[in-house]
Amino acid sequence: MLKKLRNNLRAVVLAVLVHVALIAMLVVSLDWTPKPQPVSTQPAVVQATVVDNAKLTAAQRKKQEEAERKKRAEQEAEEKQRAEEQRREEEKRQAAEEVQRKAEDEAKHQEQIKQERLVAEQKRAAEAKREALKEKQAAAEKRHTEQLRRAEEKRLAAADAQRKIETEKKRRSAQEAQERREAEQQIKEQLASEEQAAHEQQAQTLISQYIPLIKKRVEEKWLRPPSAKPGMSCTVTVRLLPGGEVTDARVTVSSGDAIFDRSVEAAVSRASPLPLPSDPALFEYFRELNFIFKP
Repeated sequence: MLKKLRNNLRAVVLAVLVHVALIAMLVVSLDWTPKPQPVSTQPAVVQATVVDNAKLTAAQRKKQEEAERKKRAEQEAEEKQRAEEQRREEEKRQAAEEVQRKAEDEAKHQEQIKQERLVAEQKRAAEAKREALKEKQAAAEKRHTEQLRRAEEKRLAAADAQRKIETEKKRRSAQEAQERREAEQQIKEQLASEEQAAHEQQAQTLISQYIPLIKKRVEEKWLRPPSAKPGMSCTVTVRLLPGGEVTDARVTVSSGDAIFDRSVEAAVSRASPLPLPSDPALFEYFRELNFIFKP
């Protein structure tokens, strides 16, 4: 608005200056000095000449004024046209500026939309990446858990197989010992005589006397395992040297608990030498002893 007022003020000042210049030109162009009248002896003719000059001067002045009015009108029309053109140009400029502003606003809006879409795409990509990573980690954990489960199953299967092997070994050992004892007993029965029967009776009496001593000695050396329960027992076969040293101690009738059986065998070994009769002739009856260990 201020710019428009400045342009109109400039046009008004320019129009005023143009009018002032025209007036100045008219003033200068007019001959204000009185012209000498020709000398004549005829007064009537002289007066007629003066009247004609006066009329001429008035006509010229009127013509000049008319020309000035016309010129002023033309100038005013030109100024009005220039002002209208300036107004139109100003409107065009303002319209162009408005179009430019709207275009810039639209460009900014589109850029903002573009940035928002880009940010949204980046967020979606980041979220998809996180989800993929989670799925990958979950799959890895599942594989690891499955591997641990299979390894544990293999370990348990191997342990069970080992227990079965040990149980079978014990069964065979017990069976062999039982068969051995039965064979020895059959031989003893075949070779036994009345004297041998009496001697055997004496030996069995001694054995029945020494077995409690041996059991007590073993109990003193026995370390009770955590798995031991009241009422548990097992049959132990012990091989001895003449001095009572233990050469072998095996559970021939298991208690049902392998740890309990091993603890009894270890106690027999720690109790060595075991108490025996002082008569060497009786050692044959103590070379291999069987007793029930029941703490």
